Amino acid sequence: MGIFEILCIILGIIVVLQFIVFLFINNKYSKTLRGLKTREVDDVTTKNGVRYTIDQTVVDEEGNANVSLSQKDIVLNPNDTQVVGIKNKVKPGKYTLLSTNGEEETFNIRIGNFVKEYSHNQDVVLGEGQEITAINTSVILR
Repeated sequence: MGIFEILCIILGIIVVLQFIVFLFINNKYSKTLRGLKTREVDDVTTKNGVRYTIDQTVVDEEGNANVSLSQKDIVLNPNDTQVVGIKNKVKPGKYTLLSTNGEEETFNIRIGNFVKEYSHNQDVVLGEGQEITAINTSVILR
């Protein structure tokens, strides 16, 4: 046996080992990807790295909170005060308050000078010039 034949055998063994490793990794990640696809919501679009859904329901059939964003939702981060105004992020009008944490049914929000406890899917009317701040958790204004 010459050197060329030995190199061909070694190269063949390396190619077979790489193919086996590829099959193992592909099988492992394809199971993970299949699991992720079953958790996806229908009709989801992505804009500037944020996922939005057309589904506007705030509670699913089992009574759990639906916390997916729709196109015109506003997220209030904790201790981030927003002033209501025509040219601002939060416009005057009626909003539905949604909890971003599915385990929390109630949350605290400061509107003006007063902090009050609100619940998931509760409506609030905001007027021009009012300040709104989420206190203990992020809140979605829909």
